[in-house]
Amino acid sequence: MIPKSILVFLFSCVMATAIAQKPVQVILPKTEFDIKQASEMLNEGNSEIKGVAYYEDRAPIGIKVGETIYARLGIVVTLYPVTAYMEEYLELKKKNRPNKRVAGISTLANCYRIETKIYGSQGEFVFKGLKPGKYYLESMVHFPSGSVAQEVSGIVEINKDGESVNFKLKHIF
Repeated sequence: MIPKSILVFLFSCVMATAIAQKPVQVILPKTEFDIKQASEMLNEGNSEIKGVAYYEDRAPIGIKVGETIYARLGIVVTLYPVTAYMEEYLELKKKNRPNKRVAGISTLANCYRIETKIYGSQGEFVFKGLKPGKYYLESMVHFPSGSVAQEVSGIVEINKDGESVNFKLKHIF
């Protein structure tokens, strides 16, 4: 049997934690999402993006420290067309404050995306059948411990139909 004083202490700790946690504020872009533009950008084309998703830890002066960690087999890579709405979202995302404020996108905007999966042990992925334009890509790289992951994201541009672009998905946007 647990003594009453310990139960009271544990209950107090749980309540203090619950009271101290404030809800995270989600900020959405004010720009109206352009369905027509997003649909047009996601129509079938003849271009492709071939890429590698990975994470490298770097010292403040830019020198690589530690090993390269590649995205795991089967992890989803998401592609969004870069519209004015998405540009505003990316600007808001730069102002994220952990546990306080995060940028988000509407359910409608989230429907206008293409997903693929990592297919190789070196974090390889491919998007086929794309039109020329700018695209925002994002994925997660899970550390070997399995308990921590880091977002990797970036913007890639296809300049002409039929182009094959190689892209390193490593930038923390």
